[in-house]
Amino acid sequence: MISSLKSIPTIFRKAFVFMNFRVRLTLIFALIFGVMTISFNLVVFDYSIDALRRDFDDALYNYCIDISDSIEHQINNGRFNVGSIDLEQEKILPFSLGTTRILLRNRSGKILSQYGNLGNYQPPFEDQLEKIKTGTDVTFKTLHDVQSLPSSEADSYRLITFPLENQNPEYFIQVLAPRTLLETQIENRLQVIQVGIPLAILISMILGYFLSGRALIPVTEIIHKTRSIKANVLSERVPVSPTRDEFRELALTMNQMLDRIEKSFQSQERFVADASHQLLSPLTILKSSLESKLKESSMIPDLRAFLTDQETEVNHLIDIIKDMLLLARLDAGLHEKHFANIHLEEIILKAISSLRRRSHTHQPKVLFNIVDNDQSSPKVTADPDLLKHLFYNLIENAMKYSPPDSQIRIDLIWDKEFSIVKVADEGPGISDTIAPILFERFSRAPEMSQLSGYGLGLAIVKKISDLHQSSIEFNNLKPRGCEFQFKIKNN
Repeated sequence: MISSLKSIPTIFRKAFVFMNFRVRLTLIFALIFGVMTISFNLVVFDYSIDALRRDFDDALYNYCIDISDSIEHQINNGRFNVGSIDLEQEKILPFSLGTTRILLRNRSGKILSQYGNLGNYQPPFEDQLEKIKTGTDVTFKTLHDVQSLPSSEADSYRLITFPLENQNPEYFIQVLAPRTLLETQIENRLQVIQVGIPLAILISMILGYFLSGRALIPVTEIIHKTRSIKANVLSERVPVSPTRDEFRELALTMNQMLDRIEKSFQSQERFVADASHQLLSPLTILKSSLESKLKESSMIPDLRAFLTDQETEVNHLIDIIKDMLLLARLDAGLHEKHFANIHLEEIILKAISSLRRRSHTHQPKVLFNIVDNDQSSPKVTADPDLLKHLFYNLIENAMKYSPPDSQIRIDLIWDKEFSIVKVADEGPGISDTIAPILFERFSRAPEMSQLSGYGLGLAIVKKISDLHQSSIEFNNLKPRGCEFQFKIKNN
């Protein structure tokens, strides 16, 4: 039991940690407001109840004074009849005179006269007399055990014991007044607190949640803007609040950080672009030298085979440097984009034609098909060279991973809003290990390491697709193969 109780704060702490800041701020605000409201209302409640009780006792005391003024004449004449007392009825009292019991008692406690039916009930007297003997003017006592009092209209009565003489009093007046009105007032105030405080706390939580949301709008705007800032749009900045507060300082600090990141990123991209460009020149010269040497007819076979292998590797190096140069220039925004209204089928045919010039025997066959539909050939806004590069890489990637003498199917589909190009092969498909990083640079499946390539082709495809605000997706086919889908909006 003790261990379970100890775990409760831990549970609350864990739950509090997983709440968002707005909810935590609202709960903290509601907690502080609730504690202050409850404390304030309890103090006010105690003060108001004490004031009501004092007013009740003061009214009861004044009532006894009126009784004493009327009964002194009777005592002087040797008569004892409190029922014949004629009191002023215009006074407003916090108790009902019709249900008030009045007793006249002597020092020994004997009831000399009474007004109202007491039945077998005897109000306490001895303890009250002892207090008066110590010098108290009057005594008050709240009686709760009044079940035996006939026709009692309240759960409790207030008893006042009032001596008629100042020195060594012989006669005492006792008045039992029902606390009906006082109990009703206390109950009403208690109900107001029981209903009002939870309602006030609930309203404060709703208002606190709303106001905290309004106060956190600058943070929300910063979050949304930060999420939209990509590597190719590092020039964008988070909005700065006009109010001079902590949120403004946060936005300014983040913008300063973005300035540093942009400068560093641009510096790296320019370095890659410049380095790639500088590397192309010696490689192009080396390729030309190898091609010239291979044209000599007197070359021995072993040397020819060696130089042919070197030419192949040089071509691979030129290809990867060109890809790196293209990526670097696209990232840095240095590549000149020439957007125009074009037909996709023309670009696809050019890419296929370029690949066929480099094809070898037993390579997969490329089948291009325009799916028959009701739409005429729409145009798209794109850079022809970049789109050709995109389709070239997709088809080359399909040829690379397809078995010999298989087929690569290219489908062009038009609908009212988009043009869709599907490139499907009969290769092994995309493994689960490579799927999450398929479009990242230099990402290659370990099982495909024996094939030529450096993992830049699909990264370029993704980059060009993003530049055209289009989408590129893939999925594995059954029983074998993989299909890439490029989707671009029509004009």
